[in-house]
Amino acid sequence: MQRLNGSDHGAFLPAVATDIRPIRQLVKARDVAKKLGVSISWVVQHASGKRKPYLPAVKMGPGRSPLRFDPNDVEKFIDECRRIAGQRAGYASR
Repeated sequence: MQRLNGSDHGAFLPAVATDIRPIRQLVKARDVAKKLGVSISWVVQHASGKRKPYLPAVKMGPGRSPLRFDPNDVEKFIDECRRIAGQRAGYASR
């Protein structure tokens, strides 16, 4: 417990719990394109929702602002594409 303004008036504030998480490093569309083996425009189209599957992105502001990508989301995207491809392959073998 902390004293309010350091005074001794008997007023106590509860200690504030801080949730300290590491800052995630976001990457550029160029980096994602290189990892996926596709063009930057492919990445931007899938991140904008114009094409499927949707690639999650963080838009850094209004208008034509830069897109950034969480590497964890990119890995999940890859896993989901693998899962979908596996399902399609399963249907084709029937």
